Amino acid sequence: MLVLSLLAALLLAALYFRLDPAQYPFPRCLVHTLTGLHCPGCGTQRAVHALLHGRVGQAIGFNLLAALATPVLVVGVMEELRGWLSKRPHRNSFLYRPWFGWSVVIFTVLFTVLRNLPGSLGAWLAP
Repeated sequence: MLVLSLLAALLLAALYFRLDPAQYPFPRCLVHTLTGLHCPGCGTQRAVHALLHGRVGQAIGFNLLAALATPVLVVGVMEELRGWLSKRPHRNSFLYRPWFGWSVVIFTVLFTVLRNLPGSLGAWLAP
């Protein structure tokens, strides 16, 4: 299962590396389409494309949350891979602590509220 997941992730990374979501008909955000509000994921496709090309500043401009979450996701994948290779799961990382999960939830809600506020902060956080 892990091998299939890694293969799917590599395939998606290759797709996002090759095709710019701003120029191709990738799926659009349903929340933004229906409400005009920016969900926490708005701009993530463009941010992933920018990160894969090494343009961190541009990725932050598209979605700060996605840019900040990328190193955490890489750590998680590396830990899962290490656990799979050693045939035993490693669950003593900060990723498995309740405080980390609650921090992610609180930060995501706060990010969503702030990026939809009028003014300079909302405009800076919007994609």
